[in-house]
Order: sequence, then C-alpha cells, then structure tokens
Amino acid sequence: MPDRDVRAFPDAGGEPGRPPAVAADLLGRHLRRLREEAGLRQTDVVAAKVIGSASMLSKYEGAKVPVHEEQVRALVEFYTNGDPGNLQACLDMAKEASVKEWWAEYRDVVPGHSDRLFSQERAAREIRTFETHHVPGLLQTPDYALAIMTEAAADSEGTLHEPDIARVRRRMAVRLQRQMFLFLPGAPDFYAVLDENVLRRTKGSTTVMRGQLRQLYSLAENNRRIHIRVLPFDAPAALAPAHNSVTLLTMEPGQGSDVVYIESSNVGGSYLSDQDSIDQHRQRLTTLFMGAAGKDATLDIIQSHIDRLVGQR
Repeated sequence: MPDRDVRAFPDAGGEPGRPPAVAADLLGRHLRRLREEAGLRQTDVVAAKVIGSASMLSKYEGAKVPVHEEQVRALVEFYTNGDPGNLQACLDMAKEASVKEWWAEYRDVVPGHSDRLFSQERAAREIRTFETHHVPGLLQTPDYALAIMTEAAADSEGTLHEPDIARVRRRMAVRLQRQMFLFLPGAPDFYAVLDENVLRRTKGSTTVMRGQLRQLYSLAENNRRIHIRVLPFDAPAALAPAHNSVTLLTMEPGQGSDVVYIESSNVGGSYLSDQDSIDQHRQRLTTLFMGAAGKDATLDIIQSHIDRLVGQR
C-alpha cells in the first residue's frame, strides 16, 4: 500500500483502532515521508539536535524501538514547522503504538520475532500461508499444539528433557487466543497450503493426529473464510516455495503495509516488506494455491490419511 497522508486514515485522531505494531509501522513510514518531503537527510536531523543519532532515527522510521510521544512531537514540528494536522495525527498514532499488545502478559513465552506477526494478523484482510512441516499454528488442535511444544523440549544435540509445564500452558494460552480471531465476525480470509508430508507426519500419537486431521477436514469443508489445500506428493517440485514456512499478510487500508513472514526452526523468523518481495511471494503463494489439489481432492487426501490412521495406536 502506498504511503498516504495520515490525516486521511479512517480512524486517525479517534479511539485506537489499530494494533500497536501496525500503528508504529504507519507512524515510522509517515515520519520518513515527512523528512524526505522536507528535503532532509537523517544526518541533517541529527545535526539539528532533534534526535541523538541517525541510528535511532532509522529505528523510529523502521518501527524498531518503543515510541516516545515527545520525540515524535519534536520530529514532526521540525519537519513541518508545527503543522497541527500532521502533529495531531502522529501523536494519536504514537499513543496507539504505546498500548500494550494483547499478549503482553505472556512476554516470557512469546519470542520477539513473533511480535509483528501476532499484531498484524488480527488487522489483516487476507492471510496466505504455506507449511511443509507442521499444521499452521492458527489451525492446530490443542492436543496437536501440545505435542509440538513438548517435542520442542530438546537441547541443541537433540537430547530430550522434561518440558516446563507452566511455560507450555502459557504458550498454549497464547496459541488459543491467536486462533480465536479467525472465527470472529470480520476475520480475514485464510488460505493455507499444506505439503502432504504434514498429514503423513504423526505428532503426539495417532489419536492426536486423527483429531487434527478431522479438524482440518471440517474446516476445509465448512468454513467459508478458511480455505485449505494440500500439495500432493506427486505435485511438481517447482510449485513449492524455497522456504518451509511462508506467510503473507495483506492488510486493510489504513492498517499498515503488507508483509511476508518467513519462519525457520533454527533462526526464528524474519520479515520482508519491500514491494518487490511482497509481489513475488504473493504471486508464488497464489500460484501454489491454484496448483495444489482442489477442494474436493484435498478433502479426499485428508480423509485418506484419517483412514490410514484408523486402528493404529
């Protein structure tokens, strides 16, 4: 989404209507635009003693540090000679950006790289995802999620150890709260493509896996906003993205820029927000969805894996 004057945002100046991370992203991009429109480089702002360093200014513009209203005020007044419209809109967004996220009380079990994903997925218009290892977190049953979290309790050499039950319970609470928004009015359309290996790879036990597959079947068959497709074993290799876990968040107007989230089990998660990357991943994920098994064929594949597990322990 191209930058727009914040005064045109539908809820600017009103009650907080955006998740904090989204507000911080919008604010950062607008601060950068105001600076560039004023013909200023970051070093010019530092030289004028409006902010301490170019590095800190970059972090403000990239929404990488907590927002301080007085700093925002100083920047906007310097860039615009105190234009009241821009100043008030930016201060309103600074207040939104300072509100605690819904998972703030679970900060001990929420990795920092998940912040932007958790914040923006609730404000998205559409979510597209591809997974090769696990059922997407937003579609996991509690038992399947518990199996994943328990499985992760191993050291770097793969030696299992007893999981911290209290932490697991808190992670489960976060997972369930994340899932709830998909079933509320106004939820985003959710498009998920699962490599067939996800259905084949048993997590926890066959009972747990059957329950997960049955839920996937039910959602794929009945939920009008959740669209699940399976990439069969015999699908062309060229269809699959280069990454094992890719999510594209397409945002509503006024709710921040679209973003791609790529997760890796060994390095956490990373984000792409430049337009070329967004466009490439959007095309790839859309092509992948269209090239995967259709709805009826997906239901047949899921059912075949349910049947395979019947009678097994």
